[in-house]
Amino acid sequence: MADTNTEITTLDYVDGINVPGRVFDEPGNEYWALICLWHGLEFLCKQAEQSDRAVKEVMNPDGKFQTIASGNHPAFRLVSKTLLTCAFHWYAVTACQYVRTIGAIAFRNDDSRQPPPQYVQTVIPEVLAFRDKVAAHFAWSTQNRNDNDAERLASILPPLTFVNDSFHVGANKGTMGVAGKLIKSDAIEPWSICTVHERLSIVR
Repeated sequence: MADTNTEITTLDYVDGINVPGRVFDEPGNEYWALICLWHGLEFLCKQAEQSDRAVKEVMNPDGKFQTIASGNHPAFRLVSKTLLTCAFHWYAVTACQYVRTIGAIAFRNDDSRQPPPQYVQTVIPEVLAFRDKVAAHFAWSTQNRNDNDAERLASILPPLTFVNDSFHVGANKGTMGVAGKLIKSDAIEPWSICTVHERLSIVR
């Protein structure tokens, strides 16, 4: 008969990924890595929240409107666009590492679950696409056959857009005409650090 008093730690409440014991009390190996990665994600999210709040107070203080702005909008002077862009890069790489590690733990305990790469694709597909085509390396700098010319162009252009009171990347689409065909950067989808972090917090 199973011991019903055995404590468990839940790594993903949505998919029901549980491991026995209080693994974060004295973490080592993969659980220490999860703590480090999560603290980094929390730090980056706080930076994004501060930027969102500063621009919202100028553009939409009462929250009555839908907002969209990009380029050199005057309100963007309140934030460091260069550091915020890097925060998106860092968040994407770290979030994919974090989610993949959880997926690997789950798969090692139960090989009927999704392999780690598929788990990341399921949990944060838009962040994974940004990581693969922008944050890990600019598609512009490679000749990867999985990237089209519009994605290569979009990967190197300034990415920030303020949409509905939160900074996003991937909202500006690249479009090119090549050999009589219209090519778009649709694989790079819009996402916000704050929105994704809230989703991961619920999962966590």
